Amino acid sequence: MVLLVGCGSKEHKYVGKFTDEFGNKFELRDDYTATITYIGSDPVDTKWFDGNNHELPYATIEFNGDPAYYYFRDGVLYRHRENMINGSRAIKIEWED
Repeated sequence: MVLLVGCGSKEHKYVGKFTDEFGNKFELRDDYTATITYIGSDPVDTKWFDGNNHELPYATIEFNGDPAYYYFRDGVLYRHRENMINGSRAIKIEWED
């Protein structure tokens, strides 16, 4: 019974605040809204997506009208889907407490 409850209430594993290796700040919220703050710029409100019912093994973060500007998987960011698939050119991130 505990197993069923655990599977039925999947958490957003992408929600939270983190900073990338370049010092840019990201905040992803439960309601699929997000804020990106690039160094020296004002915060930009945007959104993120991890599929209907959270079925994707990654999340995308929208920026500048591109719904998949960033790919977020396994605790790192990628700028291109191909990089995510190949595991290359990952952008390291650090989560805030």
